[in-house]
Amino acid sequence: MFKKALIALSLCVGIQSAMAAMPPFNQKYEANGKPIAEKPAVARDFIEFRTTRGFVNDGFKSLDGKPMSLDQFKGKLVVVDVWASWSESCLRNIPNQLLLQKRFNKEGSKVQVISIALDTKPKRLNKFIKKHNATELLTWYDPDKILYAHLPVDVTPSTFVLDGNGHLIGFVRGYIDWSDPAVPPYFEKLAEKYADRTKKAKK
Repeated sequence: MFKKALIALSLCVGIQSAMAAMPPFNQKYEANGKPIAEKPAVARDFIEFRTTRGFVNDGFKSLDGKPMSLDQFKGKLVVVDVWASWSESCLRNIPNQLLLQKRFNKEGSKVQVISIALDTKPKRLNKFIKKHNATELLTWYDPDKILYAHLPVDVTPSTFVLDGNGHLIGFVRGYIDWSDPAVPPYFEKLAEKYADRTKKAKK
């Protein structure tokens, strides 16, 4: 009996160790049920997973060098805009992100929009932001290239959407016109479904 229990424990520890070594993007968590049907035409390439996946929540810094974590937004739908200062498409996307942040980043909102730059040098990033009159953009940066190591961010901008537990529910790579008026209602539907994961996913 003891031997069987020991074998079971060893298997459990082995599985946990394998999970810990696995990139977050490959780890699966909650079932999501059916994707939301009413998707804006501009977001047609957005993939809503049937099962949530892991995401990198820590290791970022604010533009003034403070350590930042996405865990502070738990209980909300988090829209993560991954961008880079050297990308023309990202520059084109900044006004869209400013609109979304102004719309959602306020008290009582179930949606949080945050940009994270792949840039590793804050001085250069700050200079870029000031040059393009985007000082109101809420953005962090990735000093240790954590996103590169764990997620498909070879295309910028890329948008990753997290549930209230900080798990990835879907993503899209490439430029999307997030200023489309159909986008905010769609994010609100996603927030209704995913911000509070104590609710059971709709089958």
